Amino acid sequence: MCGRISLFSELGDLASQFRFALGQTNDDYRPSWNIAPTAPILVVRADAHERLASVMSWGFTFRSRSGSGSSRPLFNARSETLAQRPAFRAAFAERRCLIPANGFYEWRSDGGKKTPMWIHRADERPFAFAGIYNTRPTEAASIITCEPNSMMSAIHNRMPVMLSDEQCYEWLDPDADPETLNVLLASREWPDMAAWEVPNGVNRAGNDGPQLIEQVDGATPRLL
Repeated sequence: MCGRISLFSELGDLASQFRFALGQTNDDYRPSWNIAPTAPILVVRADAHERLASVMSWGFTFRSRSGSGSSRPLFNARSETLAQRPAFRAAFAERRCLIPANGFYEWRSDGGKKTPMWIHRADERPFAFAGIYNTRPTEAASIITCEPNSMMSAIHNRMPVMLSDEQCYEWLDPDADPETLNVLLASREWPDMAAWEVPNGVNRAGNDGPQLIEQVDGATPRLL
């Protein structure tokens, strides 16, 4: 599961790195160190000519043609069932997107205690999650998760699918074949990732600010 992320880079820097056009997003984007499900997130998608960015709700609801479905926001989508589950099948085929982030949080189980960890690139550059989005009833996106790699397995039993710069092009390609997409969704090692313990303030979704990602004194960072 991925239930909390952070994105606080300048929008112009994000536009340069992820190659999207600036527009209305310039007014909607708000940096945050503690983004929880249902909050606004930055989403990058491709049309026939360029990449576009917009702010959407994190987690979409699903309604079938019969009117049945889930009213609870679906903020994560398991990579293993994307092509089969009705809630995600059409979005996976037609509406893939990038969800930029500076890092994400996960809670490590230490006995009966839950310890918040911030997972990020060691060089502090943003990266992109593989995502899918819906446009109805409102624009909303979900982050795709996969089995954990060796670093994350010591923290949690799931992790978000993270894409390299080259893989971003493949993920957004409307003509990508299923085999290519499945390779992108597979768990892999990330030698440039780091994780460290952060203050418990992140536990409260209403808290925000750079203090939430500061390493706890005395804690040893984990490097892959």
